[in-house]
Parts: sequence; C-alpha cells; structure tokens
Amino acid sequence: MKKSINVVICILIFTFHFSLFTSAFAQCTSDAFLDKCASSLGEFTFIKSFNISIDKKSSDSKYEYSYVFSKGSTYKIIICDENINGNKMIVTLFDRNHKMIATNFNKASKKFYPLFSYPCSATGVYYLEVTFENGKEGCGVNILGFSKQSN
Repeated sequence: MKKSINVVICILIFTFHFSLFTSAFAQCTSDAFLDKCASSLGEFTFIKSFNISIDKKSSDSKYEYSYVFSKGSTYKIIICDENINGNKMIVTLFDRNHKMIATNFNKASKKFYPLFSYPCSATGVYYLEVTFENGKEGCGVNILGFSKQSN
C-alpha cells in the first residue's frame, strides 16, 4: 500500500513539473505573444513577426535578424515578452555599419519600453539584436510594421 502511494506521488510530481514545462514552452512557440501584442501596431502595416527564444543550452545569449528598411517609411518594432521583472527583452536597432540607432531600454533610467519607432532616412539593411536582461534566457516575439510617410 505504501509503495502504491509513493508511485502515485511520483506520478503527480512528474505531471506537475511536465505541465509547467509544456505551459511555458507552449507560450513561447504559440501565437499567444503575437495575438497579445499585434494590436500595438495601430495604423502601421504588419510586415513580419520574429519568434525569439534564447536558452541556456545555446552558446549565444543574443538573437540577431536583419531587414531592408526603405527611405521615407517609419518602422515600428513591438517587443512582446513574458513580462517577468529582471528578465525583460532588450531590442536594439543598428544601421548597416552596426551603429546603434535605437533601443527599447534606457540604461540611465533602467526603463523598458514595449515598442519604438524609427523614421528611416536611408534605404538599406538594418539589424535588430535581441537579448534579455543580464544575459538570461527568455522568449517572446518582435513585431515589425511600417507606415509610408506622405510627402
């Protein structure tokens, strides 16, 4: 009888841990982030979403992607993460020479912003680098949108 209780307890513990793991994993791989944050685009036109997942198993503590921006358009980058204090997503925009243009994190005030916009003045490849606070692991989505500036 005691052995059966121990087996049941082990199964319950395993099920609990497995459900926690799958719940967190499902949030990172599902459209939950996209659904939650897409409305922040407002009048901007959706271009693309980038699923971000950085884990301790990876040798990289950052994720980088690029996109061609066009002169005369304003681009909006929406940052949507798990919203855990001490583990916020940091997104930094660089030009073709890897010169920093904008970021959603203000180091001086230690404030995070859920989005930022960039009015493009030169057509070219731009790079977005994603990290998490203190090099931690995390997941989320970046949403890229644009609006053509009228002349």
